[in-house]
Amino acid sequence: MRWRIARFRVRASEAAAAEKAIIAFVSKVADEPGTLRYESFREADGVSYVHLMGFADEVAEEAHKKTDHVKQFVADLYPKCEAPPVFVDLKMISGAGR
Repeated sequence: MRWRIARFRVRASEAAAAEKAIIAFVSKVADEPGTLRYESFREADGVSYVHLMGFADEVAEEAHKKTDHVKQFVADLYPKCEAPPVFVDLKMISGAGR
């Protein structure tokens, strides 16, 4: 399994529109067969976000990146950001939960 996070910060005036785009996007990601987990979190400042992604493998991640809804989300979200999102690969060392 491949884990990644994306961190980004939107301009305060764009926060409501960004959240609308995030909610619409995540609902579409739920139907991707190789995307096993995709969660979006807003930080306490109200304008910083973290997306947690879990893909079955590299093929699933690449398929995710090529979807029309990813392309649309990038077009909707990136102009609202103070800087481009930063993506980080994660290596799970332990976990619990459902």
